[in-house]
Amino acid sequence: MKSILLFALYSFLYTTHIFSASHLQDDLKNPTNDDIRHIITYAEQLRDSSYAVSIKTGKKAISLAIEREEVNILADSYKSLGVTYYYQGAFDSSHYYYEKALEQFKIVGDSLNIGKITGNFGIIYRRTGKYDKALQQYLKAIEIYQRLDYKSGLAGIYLNIGGVYQTLEDKEKALNFYRKAQDIFITLKDKHRLSRVLTNIGVIKFEQGLFRESLNVQLQALKINDDSGMLQHKGIIHLNLGQSYQALGEPIKALEHCNLCEEIRLQLNDIWGLGKLYLLKAEILKSLEKYNDSEAYYIKAEETCASNDLIADLKETYYRYSLFLEEQRQFEKSISYLKKHNQLKDSLLESYRSEIVAELTTKYESVQQEKELELLQQKSQIQDLKLGEKNAWIITLAVVLLLGAIAIIVSLRINRLSVAHKIMDLRQKVLLSQMNPHFLFNSLTAIQSFILDERNDEANNYLSRLATLVRGILENSREEFVSLRTELETLADYISLQKLRFENDITYQFEIDENIDQDEIVVPPMLAQPFVENALIHGGLRNMTDAKIEVKVSLSKNKEQVRFQIVDNGIGIEEAKKQNIEKKTHKSLATSIALDRVKIYNFKSSKKMHFDLIDLKTIQEDKRGTLVTYTIPLQVYKD
Repeated sequence: MKSILLFALYSFLYTTHIFSASHLQDDLKNPTNDDIRHIITYAEQLRDSSYAVSIKTGKKAISLAIEREEVNILADSYKSLGVTYYYQGAFDSSHYYYEKALEQFKIVGDSLNIGKITGNFGIIYRRTGKYDKALQQYLKAIEIYQRLDYKSGLAGIYLNIGGVYQTLEDKEKALNFYRKAQDIFITLKDKHRLSRVLTNIGVIKFEQGLFRESLNVQLQALKINDDSGMLQHKGIIHLNLGQSYQALGEPIKALEHCNLCEEIRLQLNDIWGLGKLYLLKAEILKSLEKYNDSEAYYIKAEETCASNDLIADLKETYYRYSLFLEEQRQFEKSISYLKKHNQLKDSLLESYRSEIVAELTTKYESVQQEKELELLQQKSQIQDLKLGEKNAWIITLAVVLLLGAIAIIVSLRINRLSVAHKIMDLRQKVLLSQMNPHFLFNSLTAIQSFILDERNDEANNYLSRLATLVRGILENSREEFVSLRTELETLADYISLQKLRFENDITYQFEIDENIDQDEIVVPPMLAQPFVENALIHGGLRNMTDAKIEVKVSLSKNKEQVRFQIVDNGIGIEEAKKQNIEKKTHKSLATSIALDRVKIYNFKSSKKMHFDLIDLKTIQEDKRGTLVTYTIPLQVYKD
């Protein structure tokens, strides 16, 4: 009965979240910055009930921030979604959105958030076993936080460095850093992160065999977490309590806490922590002599760890399962799992003890002392330069050789970049030339269809218009840039020509910012055409009675970019993909070429071209169609 009531309560809360999110979207036709920040906050609150809904809401905030072109809001929305993916254990997605956030924070010069993102990268690297990269990121974050005198950030980094030392089995150093973090969090009255520090200290106490002390520390952490913590961290504490009770010979209590942990992690889809939980449950069930249930959890632990690259937990699973199999007198199978354990153990130890990790951990222990040592070494080098003539010629020769090597490396680098630019220029021309036969093929196919249907007047009209359009395209394809007016005229000719092929009337409209001089501004030729073609062919407009395409051209707020928006009311991206899969139709060649041209442009230019493709249904349920947005750095004709 208790389980049924809990399920009903959770279902009600979950439905309330969904309704609120939907209602919020319907009301935000012209959102303000405060509206978007409210959505970000709401997405973060949803982490405790459903990561899927939290992620969907976070992506909604990103879409709205992109529309408003607000860098600060966009940076915060990317960062928030990165944190959500991290809590879920989807580290690749988390890293991707952190990178996006970092780009935006660098644009506005937000040093504090640059430090936070840098520290978050370190956490991801630590979770995935890349300890050298983790420590590199922590060192960068420390330098930023010390410069800003950001105490809370420093405490967080101390906490993470302690975690690295704990993984490297140096418990004393780990405790030292945990104590540093604990002192700062107590001063700042940060209960949420104080609970995390206590949790880690409790784990070390457990590893030292102080099970009763570990239990008391974990219970203290749970009490603080219940007041101000997150559901995800509560699951970790329950796992640790399960370990402590099991070690103290109380398997029933241990199993109760493990079950609570499992409920939380399955609710949150917390993949990262499930492997360790399943292994502990297997051990507890074995002590209760429930051998079939125990083996089932050993297998679940192995499958979970292997499928999610949880190497350290997989190593421990192999070892514990081999002992279980030995007790069950399955000796051959036990030996095979012991071999697997030893192979993973050797590879992990090699990673832990690498020179890079050793060097970087030393830097974390005494970063200030190293700076002083560097100054002393520089003074020593200056004094060495004052040695007698016997050593002077050796130093001179070394300097000359070093400068010569640097000059050669720089020269090779410059030549390589020059060759790369030439290759990109040639590829750009090849791509432009590819668009002509692609377009001609479609057009000649239409003319052939008119002739076969004995619609000779229409075929003649189509051929005449095609000749005019092709002439313009051939002239434009020789140029890297054309005027905006030329680009729009070519696009209008193309749409008019395509309308002759289709039986329904396709409405199209150009909306140009009145502040734009169409003859002065230049853009890459034929860049908009592939996306219009996609709307007509793949977006289903040719089969719709109310088919419509809008092309909007405007200047960005800082007047440094030209913004193109191509909106259609077709079936949308997702539906088009489904139909392509069902019909096994080919991917649009013209779109692929256009996207390649964007990549080449960004490679060659310091000012980047940005591109976004959005299914309107993801913004508002009752909408249909596709929104293509791309921005081009503002350029004008030069005399």
